[in-house]
Amino acid sequence: MKNWSEAPVRSNVRAILEGAFMSAIFLVLFFVAFYTPLSVIAAFALPVPFSIYGYRHNTRMGVLTVLVAAILSFIFTSFPGLLISLPAAVMGLVMGIAYRKQKSPRHVLVLGMVTQLAFIFVSIGLVLAITQTNPVNDMIKGMGELSNQMLTEMQGQVDNSIKQLPPDQQNGMQGKQLTRVKESLESMKVQLPALISAIIPGMLISSSLLAALINHALFRKVLQRMGTQIQALPALHNLRFPRSILYYYLIVLFLFMIPELHTYRFLYTVALNVMIVLQLLFAVQALGFVAYWIHKRNISKGLLILAVILFLIPPFTYILLLIGVLDVGFNLRNRFFNNRS
Repeated sequence: MKNWSEAPVRSNVRAILEGAFMSAIFLVLFFVAFYTPLSVIAAFALPVPFSIYGYRHNTRMGVLTVLVAAILSFIFTSFPGLLISLPAAVMGLVMGIAYRKQKSPRHVLVLGMVTQLAFIFVSIGLVLAITQTNPVNDMIKGMGELSNQMLTEMQGQVDNSIKQLPPDQQNGMQGKQLTRVKESLESMKVQLPALISAIIPGMLISSSLLAALINHALFRKVLQRMGTQIQALPALHNLRFPRSILYYYLIVLFLFMIPELHTYRFLYTVALNVMIVLQLLFAVQALGFVAYWIHKRNISKGLLILAVILFLIPPFTYILLLIGVLDVGFNLRNRFFNNRS
């Protein structure tokens, strides 16, 4: 007589084996993220194994697998590793479970972003409670040292430029302009620690949203390879943000017109972080405009990759942000394309 209790046992064994396999993949990606120059690429891929596991197995097994992976990463790298592994693993699991329950991509992205943020703070709280050290302060210090080094090098280049000027021009208009640039760089070095401290929340929100977006894209590609489809996000060329974000942008710009705004610590921090998030949204809107132009003209999509690369170069960053603002406020797509069709 066939023993029907064998089926659940077999299912549990399969879940355990697959959990061990996903944990191993996660740890490989984690070590690459922690120890190699490919850290950024590997860090964004970290949630994918647990998204797949959460999609294929029940929540209880998923939580156990995440705990095992987090403990192993802690054993090998202590608290710094926990700050990377725990938020990524939990976000991946939550997004996988949400897709298994057939939630919409937008709902899953918001859920993933909030989960990542929450567990970043949980991880920081654990480190603070156990070691009595604040990892955020260490991060601010590291970013400050790197930025300070860059500003010092720029000051050195300005000094060399002044020295290379003929003696009669060093006290002239060009020499004075270079001296003002040097003084501005020195002022930035003084203000840098407070500025970095103020923008941490906006950076965490932006990075969490980006992590959720990348995880969705990678997870969807892996599932397609496995013969499973999940709902896609709207195409980039159809992405448009509501005009209301333009009003928020104008309010923040007005706040920055307040004299000595930085002396109002809370208001300054809020305005600065809202500005960071809004600029990210306008950048995405601008890329959507570029994608719409490519779509309408049937041009190579490689131009979109070029636009993303240009976005990282400061002069073009401001142009893209301006395009995003104009597209939100004046609907450039209808004005430039629909009128010609």
